[in-house]
Amino acid sequence: MERRGSGGARLPRGSTMIKRLRVTVLADNCVAVRDLLAEHGLSMLIEADGRRILFDTGQGKVLRANADALGICLSPLDAVVLSHGHDDHTGGLAGLLREVSPAAIFLHPAAVQPKYAKSENPPHRSIGMPESSRQALDAVQDRIVWTRSATEVVPGVWCTGEIPRLPVNGQTATGFFLDADCREPDPIADDQALFIDTTSGLVVIAGCAHAGVVNTLDRVSALTGCTEGLALAGGLHLGRATNKELEASASAIGRRNFQILLKIDSIGVIETPFREPAGTPIQPAGDALP
Repeated sequence: MERRGSGGARLPRGSTMIKRLRVTVLADNCVAVRDLLAEHGLSMLIEADGRRILFDTGQGKVLRANADALGICLSPLDAVVLSHGHDDHTGGLAGLLREVSPAAIFLHPAAVQPKYAKSENPPHRSIGMPESSRQALDAVQDRIVWTRSATEVVPGVWCTGEIPRLPVNGQTATGFFLDADCREPDPIADDQALFIDTTSGLVVIAGCAHAGVVNTLDRVSALTGCTEGLALAGGLHLGRATNKELEASASAIGRRNFQILLKIDSIGVIETPFREPAGTPIQPAGDALP
């Protein structure tokens, strides 16, 4: 399936700019609203001027239950985008595809590779895409869009594709592996983020930012030409970062003058209509701007 994409070239901006963006966190490590369930993982429903994109699927244990609790129907979907191949982001894909028929599914080819995390005592833990999710993808091959390079998901919404690891930024090992003996490090080349062109500025949404926060933001800047942004949201995976990496990440974020910073750590609805000047706050879960 073909979609407009770009390798290293700067993307055209302004032809489609999102006026209203709504993000609903459907799976995450903790919840802020009663009657919702938490799991280690991430899934977000992104609605951009009427288009609906599911960004990751979590492990799959809470996606349906939380959608129901929030009164959200997951069908129809214009797209599913997988930020990378770890099971806490792809585990819900099989269950989702049994109920919903998205127009397209976007992922990097390396997302389907085996992936492992080292255990203190072998056998080491498999953390790659579950077999059920692989089989579900096999059944919809005609709708898969492989995102080696930046690719337009729907008008105004793009995924970065593979994010270069720039030597100047530095990057410690991910701590993950491609083989069951945990000898071959996994660079997680499949890691990608979303960026959304809105009338009030650029919004960047990360799944885990395994490529590094600095590399991710530099990739978006290289593609868009934007040196500032409206919002940065999602998982930043800084728990194991060195002090140097933390300082570099804080500097990269600060230089872009993001007016909204949202580390996803609670499930619920966030919404901004982009009708007000830049800086319109995102409301707490369950609230909506008029």
